[in-house]
Amino acid sequence: MTGAPVPAGAEAVIMQEQAEVTDDGVRFNAVVHAGQNIRLAGEDIRQGASVLPAGVKLGAAQLPLLASLGIAELRVMRKLKVAVFSTGDELQPVGQPLQDGQIYDTNRFAVRLMLEQLGCDVLDLGIIRDDQAALRAAFNRADSEADVVISSGGVSVGEADYTKQMLDELGEVGFWKLAIKPGKPFAFGKLHNAWFCGLPGNPVSAALTFYQLVQPLLAKLAGHSEWRLPPRLRARALTPLKKSPGRLDFQRGLFASNAQGELEVSTTGHQGSHVFSSFSQGNCFIVLERERGSVAAGEMVEIEPFNALLRS
Repeated sequence: MTGAPVPAGAEAVIMQEQAEVTDDGVRFNAVVHAGQNIRLAGEDIRQGASVLPAGVKLGAAQLPLLASLGIAELRVMRKLKVAVFSTGDELQPVGQPLQDGQIYDTNRFAVRLMLEQLGCDVLDLGIIRDDQAALRAAFNRADSEADVVISSGGVSVGEADYTKQMLDELGEVGFWKLAIKPGKPFAFGKLHNAWFCGLPGNPVSAALTFYQLVQPLLAKLAGHSEWRLPPRLRARALTPLKKSPGRLDFQRGLFASNAQGELEVSTTGHQGSHVFSSFSQGNCFIVLERERGSVAAGEMVEIEPFNALLRS
């Protein structure tokens, strides 16, 4: 039967469907070749070979391979613990009724979903109101319990935007503000124990900076050396794209191959940093160079397909 050891002296195995028993004995109904239907030792993994490189993420393709070699335990990197909170008096938890001047806290909801997809343990500290003492307490708790701290909002120039002030007080600022769109008010730094990423308050800006900046940081800290963003491709713009020179622009687009096998891309529409539906309607970023202006239909652009974090 399949999987049994080959009898001593045998050079081939004939499938049962290609043999029949007759009065004269067993007759084969197929040509026999030496070595057929025999699996040799070492065909999958040779003795002394490297099975998996250090830093590869273990999943359904890797763990059964280890199991086939009888490996039941191995040393791995522990999961990153990430603390997340949102800031702002105007925020209301998803599912609660809105009062005048309130909006739903979709950023923390989106960030938590993405963190869980990335295999992180999440410490959700909720909504922190615009109060310095409350924000300081949240920073201190997050710094003491997590490897990475992610906040949403409070990194712009409003009167109640205390996040950068807390970072100056409790750690150090690596950089603050980037020449990208959307996502200019992004803060990065180090607390006493944890790394810190301050996402903008606008939902598209928060999701994009998490995807482009925080996601690779988490992969690096988790030891996932095989992780890469999808490679950028060239595509022809089917629709005009509005842009002003000065910032690297990540617009949301929908790309596909035409009848000639060439990539074409069109915009998802309004690219405002509040239009979160552009992610569900698109499948890529249209990456427009910092000093490039508006794009006319027919021009070539770079696109970056969404990875599994945003792909539906």
